[in-house]
Order: sequence, then C-alpha cells, then structure tokens
Amino acid sequence: MPTPQPAIFAEMGQHQWYVHLSRVDGADLDHIKSVISDTRAAADAAGVNLVVGLGPGLLAELTDDVPDDFQDFVTIESEDGSGREAKGTQEELLFWLNSPDKDKVWQTQYDARTALAGHMVVPRDTNTFILGDSLDMTGFIDGTGNPEPENEPEAALVPDGSPGAGGSFILAQRWVHDLDGWNQMSVEEQEKVFGRTKPDSERLDPQEDFSHLSHVELREGATADATKPKRNEIARRSTPYAFHGAVSVVGLYFMAFCREQAPFRERLRAMYGLDGAGVRDRLTDFSNPASGSFYFAPSTEALDAMLA
Repeated sequence: MPTPQPAIFAEMGQHQWYVHLSRVDGADLDHIKSVISDTRAAADAAGVNLVVGLGPGLLAELTDDVPDDFQDFVTIESEDGSGREAKGTQEELLFWLNSPDKDKVWQTQYDARTALAGHMVVPRDTNTFILGDSLDMTGFIDGTGNPEPENEPEAALVPDGSPGAGGSFILAQRWVHDLDGWNQMSVEEQEKVFGRTKPDSERLDPQEDFSHLSHVELREGATADATKPKRNEIARRSTPYAFHGAVSVVGLYFMAFCREQAPFRERLRAMYGLDGAGVRDRLTDFSNPASGSFYFAPSTEALDAMLA
C-alpha cells in the first residue's frame, strides 16, 4: 500500500489553518508545483502537520492516477421550502496545516500564499482551534462517531490496487452556527437534535427522525439502526472557529476523510431531506455551511511523482 500523507492521522495541534486556493488566468502550473513542494519541505522543517488536497480539475492535470467518482462539490438544496442549503464553493488546492504553535502555522501558510501570488488567489481561509476535550461550540463532543483509531486507515484510504491507492477523499466545509438560537433550547431538546447526550455523548435510543445522528450514521439497512453494522465510515478532523468584529461569526470547520466520495454526498443529501430521507436534519435549523469543497489527498509517493 502506498503511504498516506502522515498528517491525516497525526495528532492534531491546537492551532489549525485551512487555506483554499484557485488559479488565476495565466497561472504557471510548474510554479504552483514548485511552491507546493517547497511548502511541504517548510512544514516538515517547522514540525507543522500539512495535508495537501487537490480539487478534481487540478488533480487531473497532474496525474493519470485519478480515483474513481471524484466530483466537484455542488450546492445541495433542501426541497421543503426552508431555504436551507449546503453551499458549494469548489476550489482547486487546499493546504490544511496544524501545530501546537500558531506562529509556525501562520508563517508556513503565509509563505505559501505569498509565493503563489500572481498564480493563485485565496478565496477563503479559516484558522481554528481545539475547544476543551474536542468540543463543538454547541457544547457537544465532536467526532464521537469516528472509527476506532486502528480502523481509521481502512475507512479513510483508497485500497491498494484501486486508482489513487493510499490517498483519501476530503470534505471541507465551514459551518456557521446560530448559537443564540441553539442556547435557547433546553439540554434535553439539544440532545434530541444531536441524537446523543451532551455530557458524555452516549447514543440515544430511540432516535428522533429529525436527529443529526439518524441522518449521518450509515448502517447496513436503515440509517442509524443500531442493530446493524456501520458502513462507509469517515474519519472526522473538525475544529471550531470564531470571527469577532462588528458582526460575530462562529461555527465548526468540518474536515473529514473517506476512502470514497459518495458517502459524503449521501450524508449531506440526507441531512437536507433528499433521496427519500424524509424529514430534514434539525441541526440545519441552527447550523449551515458557508462553503464546501471536495479534495483528494494523494499518497506521499503519488504526490512526490506529481510534483517532480
């Protein structure tokens, strides 16, 4: 099996930075490749965890080893008249950096985007942090549904012998929370929305049909049927963010890895009540994505070959 990018499974540092880039007219692909190579070397030297994600268009220009079913992120709209949607903002290149040291993360991403000036623009970037014991700002533990650590590679990596082997599909979204609305609910109501208890993240039984867990916990058979084995698991690496100014914006930067892209799309479409899911995930009454992109993180060997 080719070697996955090590930062996918590394222990996350307290400080995260997600930088999304796309090419401008006249961009030099060789220059972009050189900067990606330099950024990998700089991150290694600084002890910064770095994952390089490539969008469908850019990946296809760099290699013939393109994984199956790699699509752009297209906005997903609910059909219940609520206007809720998972917004698509597909870009071409993602740098995901994290470290215990914010200054090292900042310097590494700053040098990369500066070197790419004139060739790529940064439509969006987000710096995030770890809150308490991996808490979301809603007060619930994030990532409880992850596979056991020893099983995460099987869930996250394209298997040997398949196109893109050793790589991983990425879903990257910035979710915006309505914390004022959320905090007006009782803890019992909040737990019904999540489908888990708030203090210790124990799974509720039975699940409400509007619960988040009932939409995203995929099982053999009916979704969230705890009597059946899980399928199409994902490895979540999400962290909260906060922008405070004239208007405060807070939420969760959702980052996840999977051996296939389709399970991401299945979960998102179910959350918005599509494909026979019935009722929309009630969590979308309190949080919705301001951005959404799919990327692919090639194996280290594949990335080395692309950038040579």
